[in-house]
Amino acid sequence: MSKLRLLDLALLVLAGLLGWQARREWVGSHARDQALLHGALPPAKVPGLAPLDKVDPLTAAAYAEVAINNLFSQDRNPNVIVDPPKPEPEKPTPPFPVAHGVMLWGDFPATIVLSEKAGGPQRGYRAGESIGEWKLVDVDSSFVDLEWDGKEFKKRIDELIDRTPMAEASAPQPADKSKAAPAAPAAKALSTASHSGPGVDIGTGIRPCYSDDLSPAGTVVDGMKKVVTPSPFGNNCRWEQNK
Repeated sequence: MSKLRLLDLALLVLAGLLGWQARREWVGSHARDQALLHGALPPAKVPGLAPLDKVDPLTAAAYAEVAINNLFSQDRNPNVIVDPPKPEPEKPTPPFPVAHGVMLWGDFPATIVLSEKAGGPQRGYRAGESIGEWKLVDVDSSFVDLEWDGKEFKKRIDELIDRTPMAEASAPQPADKSKAAPAAPAAKALSTASHSGPGVDIGTGIRPCYSDDLSPAGTVVDGMKKVVTPSPFGNNCRWEQNK
């Protein structure tokens, strides 16, 4: 019996110890809960925000590009588009001089007889000389190079010959039946009206012939002899010193 009582007493003591330990745990847990509920947490240290960049004050000039690039308001563009200058009208080419013949003899420089216009005074010109607005660059038996305003023109000599007198001379004259004249007196009058003899002196001792000179080749006038030689655009007539 004593052993059972001792066992019961031991069990009772063990139960008391377990109860006491349980209560102790419960009190500790309750104290922690109360401390958590009623305790004040220390404030957390939060770093401040970085300061913003300084903003420049607004100016109207800063928005000039917005106005310039506005496709619907081209008049706001400050760059004024200046119209290019109009090209100057091209000067008209002056009339070409009139050719009356060309002279090419041995060592003498080529000479061409020119006049500024039809019926004007004529004289001989060599390369480098000027006639009116034109400058003679070069001349040969068929072509003549003329310069004007920095431009060079190559012309055939027969294109520059004035053929108006020749056309007038070859055109048939209307017959006047009321005043018909004999053939001989008419030929005599034509001979009297035509020029004969040497033309203007071109400075080489040689003189050109007049376009209406009807005297035959070999005629001697004032110590000058008429010489006629063929050329690509007709007979070349000149007066030389009679030796």
